[in-house]
Amino acid sequence: MTEMKRRSILERIVGKPLPWLAWTWAALAVIWIVLAIVDPSGFHTFMAITWSVLAIVQLSAAYYARKQEHGRAPTAEADTAAH
Repeated sequence: MTEMKRRSILERIVGKPLPWLAWTWAALAVIWIVLAIVDPSGFHTFMAITWSVLAIVQLSAAYYARKQEHGRAPTAEADTAAH
């Protein structure tokens, strides 16, 4: 099976989620949360919520991609061993 057929639609559109990028988004979310606590304002609260949601989406996508990679690995090894 070719690599293109094994990739999900989301991976084809956006690309493979990178764990370091997801953790960078999470770090930015933490910074905005600290700013919202230290200096409460509507803008800081909005940015903290927005970055937190985006970080959760990124981390979930990275986790899902990793889970999919582990799910594909045994079938790829079985195909190679059979040939």
